[in-house]
Amino acid sequence: MKRLLKILVFLLFLALLLKLFVVDAFKIPTGSMKHTLIEGDFIIVNKLAYTFSTPHQIPFLGKRLERMEISSTGKPKFNDVVAFEIPTNYYDPSSEDYSVLIKRIIGLPGDTIELKAKELYINNIKYRTPSYIKIDLEDQPIENIDSRIFPYDNKWTIDNYGPIVIPKKGMTVELNPNNIIQWQNVINSEYGKKVVSVEGTVITISGVAVRDYTFNKDYYFVLGDNRNNSIDSRYFGYVSEDWLIGKALFIYWSQMPVQISGIGDFFSSIRFARLMQSID
Repeated sequence: MKRLLKILVFLLFLALLLKLFVVDAFKIPTGSMKHTLIEGDFIIVNKLAYTFSTPHQIPFLGKRLERMEISSTGKPKFNDVVAFEIPTNYYDPSSEDYSVLIKRIIGLPGDTIELKAKELYINNIKYRTPSYIKIDLEDQPIENIDSRIFPYDNKWTIDNYGPIVIPKKGMTVELNPNNIIQWQNVINSEYGKKVVSVEGTVITISGVAVRDYTFNKDYYFVLGDNRNNSIDSRYFGYVSEDWLIGKALFIYWSQMPVQISGIGDFFSSIRFARLMQSID
């Protein structure tokens, strides 16, 4: 009995280490990534895909921790499906409340992104989605939220968006009252607090007047595969590389979100065809 208890404790400790540093599991709550991921899918995310770092939260308690990168293990690639953290209030980078989202990277640092009549253009070249990726362009929007389109001061829509440049480490941009709304959230997030202020034609960072800014991090632009029903970079802007949790690997469980009243309902709700399906 004592030997069995030791084995169980060891397995529990091993599972905790894996969750802290190697892999994590997430449930898909909406259809924003349809048809790649659908509501009721449970996925495994590789936390070592891009970096080996200290844990981002205390398991099972949801308490966020300040992450510190130990070493880089790779760079995010175009079309990667990623899990990432984002402040619940994107305007306040010092907020303790964060949400975890799953989206697809469609813009790398330094890229220029544009949507024309729902068609994606990258650096002025029309992108043809490979056949193994199923992008949904026909789903009817649940609500009209074009008024919240980032960077909030233009006439872009979810179907006709951009062109917009994605910041990259070392890139310098001119700052002026006409474009500061595009860059202020990124600058604030790099400082970890609100530091940008605009008074007339004068822009200050931490009280110092500036005319340009050089970014300290790489950023990404993400979209949901269900383009009409996805809260993504078109609404909250750029995703910092240090917000990335990892790359989505596979679906380990999938169950229709229906009311279950018995064992028969339970088994009939399981989507067996989706179990252990890799995520492209």
